[in-house]
Amino acid sequence: MKKIALLLLACCSLSALAEAPPSKEQMLKMQQAMLAQQMQMMATVYDLRKSSLGFEETVAAIRGGAQKRAWKLGEVVDMQAEMNKAGNKAALPMKVIHLCPVGASELVVRASGGKAPPLPCRATVFVGADGKVNVVRLNLHTLAHSMQGDLARVLSAIANEEDALYTGILD
Repeated sequence: MKKIALLLLACCSLSALAEAPPSKEQMLKMQQAMLAQQMQMMATVYDLRKSSLGFEETVAAIRGGAQKRAWKLGEVVDMQAEMNKAGNKAALPMKVIHLCPVGASELVVRASGGKAPPLPCRATVFVGADGKVNVVRLNLHTLAHSMQGDLARVLSAIANEEDALYTGILD
């Protein structure tokens, strides 16, 4: 019995060695499939939408809306300028806005019993290759749906607050 098992194992091993490595075309297809999966994952983690305003108008509208809602506002980082300094002279306009509903991160930490990290409170406004103005932020609705209990409720409430901020700005 052991000899038969060893013989079968040897045959299977030899047949595996006899298989040709993947062709360049097969490798390219596998890479494209992996990229598609990564893009799907990114689409669930981040909320990417077109703005109905121009670039600077979008930045101003987001900051103005946050101020009206008494959100905590931080700096606006001009990433295009930073990329230009680093030698990328073809960088398109991009600004990162640091903003967060007051107390939101503390609510998340408390609701999770200290297990969830604070929210990365920011939005990125950028001009895409198509010339359109885009806004990307963490997709709190998807995150809330993946959680349970108090944490899900807190994230959902923060997501709804964010949606109210972006009403009239995003398509």
